[in-house]
This record gives sequence, C-alpha cells and structure tokens, in this order.
Amino acid sequence: MLKRCFIVLVYLTLTISDVSSKNIGWNAAIAKAKVFVAQMTLEEKCNLTAGVPSPCAGYVPPVPRLGFNGMCLQDAPSGVGDGVGFVTSFPGGIHTAAMWDQDLMFKRGSVIGQEFREKGVHVALGPMINIDRNALHGRNWEGFGSDPYLSGMNAYQYVLGLQDQGVVATPKHYIGNEQETNRVSDSYSANIDDKTIHEIYLWPFADAVYAGAGSVMCAYNRVNQTHACQNNKTLNGLLKDELAYNGNVMSDWGATHAGLESALGGLDLEMPGGSGFMGYALVAKVRDGSLPEARVDDMVTRIFAPYFLLEQDQGFPKLDWNRDVTHDHYKVNRELARAGMILLKNLRNTLPLNTSVDRLLTIFGAAATQYDGGLNPGGGPSGQGYDGAIYQGGGSGFVKPTYGVDPLSALLAKARDSNFQIQFVTRQTDFGTVSSLASAPLCLVFISAWSSEGSDRQNLNAWNQGDKLVQTVAAKCASTIVLVNSVSQLNLEAWIEWDNISAVIWTGIPGAEYGNALVDVLFGDYNPGGKLVFTIAKNDSDYGTNITQTPDSNYTEGVFLDYRHFDAAMIAPRFHFGFGLSYTTFSLTDLRIAKVTDQTPGNTSDLYVPAYIVSLYITNTGNVRGSEVVQLYLGFPNEAAEPPKVLRGFSRVYLEPGETVPVTLTLRQKDISYWNVIMQQFTVAKGAYKVYVGTSGNWDDLKLQGAFTV
Repeated sequence: MLKRCFIVLVYLTLTISDVSSKNIGWNAAIAKAKVFVAQMTLEEKCNLTAGVPSPCAGYVPPVPRLGFNGMCLQDAPSGVGDGVGFVTSFPGGIHTAAMWDQDLMFKRGSVIGQEFREKGVHVALGPMINIDRNALHGRNWEGFGSDPYLSGMNAYQYVLGLQDQGVVATPKHYIGNEQETNRVSDSYSANIDDKTIHEIYLWPFADAVYAGAGSVMCAYNRVNQTHACQNNKTLNGLLKDELAYNGNVMSDWGATHAGLESALGGLDLEMPGGSGFMGYALVAKVRDGSLPEARVDDMVTRIFAPYFLLEQDQGFPKLDWNRDVTHDHYKVNRELARAGMILLKNLRNTLPLNTSVDRLLTIFGAAATQYDGGLNPGGGPSGQGYDGAIYQGGGSGFVKPTYGVDPLSALLAKARDSNFQIQFVTRQTDFGTVSSLASAPLCLVFISAWSSEGSDRQNLNAWNQGDKLVQTVAAKCASTIVLVNSVSQLNLEAWIEWDNISAVIWTGIPGAEYGNALVDVLFGDYNPGGKLVFTIAKNDSDYGTNITQTPDSNYTEGVFLDYRHFDAAMIAPRFHFGFGLSYTTFSLTDLRIAKVTDQTPGNTSDLYVPAYIVSLYITNTGNVRGSEVVQLYLGFPNEAAEPPKVLRGFSRVYLEPGETVPVTLTLRQKDISYWNVIMQQFTVAKGAYKVYVGTSGNWDDLKLQGAFTV
C-alpha cells in the first residue's frame, strides 16, 4: 500500500515538472519566433495578423521566401469538424467531463490530436471551456460542465493530450460566453465582478494556460461593456500579464470590431480575415504612429511561438482532407462513451440485464434509432431537436460521423448473439401503438434533447413529447428503463418518481460508438461509473440563472453557481452534482490530512504547488468489478466569502470485488485560496478549513470529514 501511495505522489510531481519543461520549451520557441519575425518586412508582419481564404476554417497566410507555407486552423473540440470526412466523432465535452477520469481525458485529447495532425491541421479550435452557467445554453454540450475545478482539469488534460501530438490547442471562448442569444448581433455584455471572474470563469483558462496552450480564442460577447476581442483588461491584464500567457489570442470568426483598438487591446490574430480591420490595414497605423511596430512584432511572435514550440516547422504533414485518419480509434471511442454514461436510478437491481432471464425487450422512441436525415444534422433540424440518436450537438463543434452505431442496431446485434427477442416502436408520437406494446415485461424508452451553436434551448423538456412517451409506456410496463440522450440538463419530474420507472441511464452525448457502449453498460460488460457534471433540479427556476434577452447579462449570482447555489439556498435537487450509481458498492475509510508547505502564492506557478495531501482508503464491498469517483470538497473560513463547499479534488478508482486501495488527493495552493479583490491576488484565508470526501456533492454522500487550520 505504501508503494501505491508513492506512485500517486510521483505522478503528481511528474505532472508539475512536465509543465515546467514546457515553459523551458516556450523560452526557446519564443526566441526562435523572434529570429523568424526579425527577417520580415513590416508589410509581411502585418499581413500575418489576419486570416486569408483557404480550404480550412481559418488560415494564416504563407511567407514563401522564408519557407513558411501557412497554418491551417480547423474546428472542433471533439474531433476534426466542419464536415470533414474519414474522421472519428468523439463524445462531446460534457460527456468527457462526466467520466471524471483524468487518464481518459488525456487519452481523448491525444487521439483527437493525432487525427488533426494526420489531416495536416496545425491548430485545433478547442477545447470549449465556457462554464455551464445557464442550463439552456446551446453550447453546453461542448464544454465541461458547471464547476470551474472540474472544467479546469478537463482543459488541462485536453491541452496536454492534443499538444502531445504536435497540434496547437485553442481554449475558447474567452471570456463570459455563456449564452447564444444576442451573442453576435447585439453582442450582449457579460457583466462579471472581479472575484467571480477569477474563481469561476478564468479558472479553466488558467489551467489551460498552465498546460501550455498555444492559442486562446476570444469571444463574440462584450465583457463589462467592452468587446471581448479588444478588451485590454481581460486580454492584456488577466491573460497575458496575470497568467503569464505566452501564446496568441485569435478572434472568434467575425468577432473583431476594430483594428487599432483590437491590436492595442491584446488581439493578435483576426479570423477568418477579410474585414479590413487587421492584416495589411495595420501598416498605415504603424506608419502614422498610432500602433507601435513593437506591438506588431509581439503579435507575430505570439502567432509563431506555438508553431515552433510544437516543432511544426519540421516535417508537419501536408493538408489532405481525404486522408483516412480513423485507424482503430473506435476502440478508445467506445471506452470513452461508456465511461461517461451515468446510472441515475436502479430499483430492484433491474440492471444489469440478464439474457437468460430478460428474454423479451420492447424498445420505444425515435432516439433509439438513426435520424432519417442521415448522420449529418449539422446545425440541427429546427435548431431544437430531431428524431434520432444524438451522437453530438450541433454547430461548429459538430464532427460529421464516418459512421454511427445507434442503440437499436446494437441491441439487435446483441439479440442475435444472445438469443433474446426484440420488438420496437420508433414512431415517437404514435401513442396508440406504443400503448398496445407497453404491456411487456421489460421496456426501454429512449428520449433526447438536442442543442446547437447559434441558439439557446427553449426549455428543459425532452424532445417531441418524450415525457409523454415515458409516461405512456410506464403506465403499463412494470419495469421501464429510461435512456436519456441529452446535451445537458433536463427536467425529469414528469416521471422520475414513478415506481414503474425502475432504472434510468443518462447516456449523454457519447459519439459514434453510442449503441455499442450502451449495450456494454446495459448487460454488465461494463459497470457504469460516470457522474453528473451539473445539478439536475426539480424546478427549472431552481438553477437561479437564465438566458438574458437584454443587452446585459448580469452575473449577479457571483460564485454561487449550480451546486454552490443549491447548497447556499438550501434547495433540494432531483440529482446532485457529482452523483452516479454503480452495479457494486464501495466504502471509504481512514481520512488523513497532511500539510506539505507553508508557501504563500507569489506568482502564477506558485499557485500550483501542493499545500496539503488528503489520503484515504477505498474498498469495493460488492461482487463485481467497478469504479468510484472519490470527490473532495472544501469549506473555507468566513474571510473567503465562499459557498458552503467547493470541489477541490477527485479521482476515479477502478477496483476488483473486495479490493482495497489507497487514494491520494492533492490540494494545491490555489485550491485553498480565494481571490482577494483588495490585494488583487489569490490569498489563503486564515482559520479552519473543512474537508469533505465522498461520492457526490450530496452532503449525505460525504461520509469522511476532517479539517485543517491555517
């Protein structure tokens, strides 16, 4: 056991030193970029600050005389997007976060990076790390949920994985881009106070920068009334100065509103170009003295530093959209898909299914099968939903599946191999036929909720009368299993408490291996271990935030978001943040807290130094192999003005029946700090800190409690 603990601590040390080595790499890359930039004319340098037309979503123009052939930029966060063929459609970010497994987060980033590189794409436009502030936000499926710590760990591992393959990561959309309504036409202003922007919305970007991200994409919206892509405070003040960010800032497509103001405000690269704001237009600004040439040098140096950092100047593959880059990535895709599925309810041990007993499965719902419009709904029929299995959400984040395995097809194959009977109705609203088949021993009902970039969801209901479908089946079927294929939060109150609803699986946004992964979970070939990355409320109004229809989006909830808000307001949710069941059981014992250092944060790197080590033991007390996510929440002294508890650590642990292993969680200096608006730095509060360790954000599930005093 001591050996296992040692291995965990070494892993943490390697993670930190790995980032340090990347910083050394940055110094060399910046020096190389400066030498490169020094060889250019003013006109050449300015031209590089705006994109040019190309087969890619964005393109940095070439400088042929210096041997630079241009840089290709392409969506998306969950695979090579923009309609490109022969690529893998991976699970969305919201599904990846639900895995709560940092090894799998890294693995996903790495295989995505491999596919980008082999296509010849230099810059991947992801990860999307905006916070799930509003349950209705159309792009929640691309991001990593409602908690900044969890989102930050996902961002960190994605950046490491992607850039490990030599492809530049682009965390987006910086910053406060938490709704689609009025994001472009009126450019709503996200009005966020200093404490909140540091502790919630900047947090995952800070982790992405710490991982070495080469590019950051600024957003469409305004932040505290100033456009995000010319906001001196957020771009220069927070990102480049406070976080010591070395890479470039590129605009979202069409998010640039001025040339000189953007260049001075911190924007380095305008995409997709063609507006006349930047590029060659900056030559005149330099010559009239309004824009220092040193700033242009800085812009172009920042564009090329990540190019040299990842050695893209040495044998990078040529662009080829027809190259098949899928390899055997369906295997890891299936692993990722099932790891992010969440068992929410399992009365009477309905699951896993037993093929020797469960001889007839009756399946209902259009979400069980393929959409009749094909595998490429793109922006989404009607923008709100469609009849068919959902592999990803819509918009620029959508990755066109090379294939897609729907649940019904996978279940039919399973029926063939295991010799059981299947009957089904996929006409979603044919309630007469549904009712006639519902008097069956075991029923599976598939419902869905879709969303897409460009619009926010209209409500939190299942698509196309999905709730009525569930009720119609459950009224007659004594063992009804509901499968929820949803982009983010859904209101389940219409049926969740019915006794005939014996099991519920949140299947999420699982990518092209959806059906195969689900069959693994349903029949016990894989023990579900995913956890919610947001709270599921009983009432839509319980979330405390909503989409604004006005030019101002006021973040008046501050740091009291999602479970933090539910805790502070003492609102009982339907399912807690971090919740998810298993086919086995676990116990946690022997909580210990050890101090590591007294160091006070002085700069960005100091914030990532370990402060306390929290250790415990976990035992699989059941009869089958499974995993549990050990979650650490921290309660701060009053000085910090924090919610009752905040997530500050987690580890997904896989155990055989009866096995006991140690778990070690590290509290970094940043994790025990709050943003001090007077001192303008992260500060460790004086007093008693409460440590809560358990298996969900529910107070009742936090079985181990301890404390330390600073």
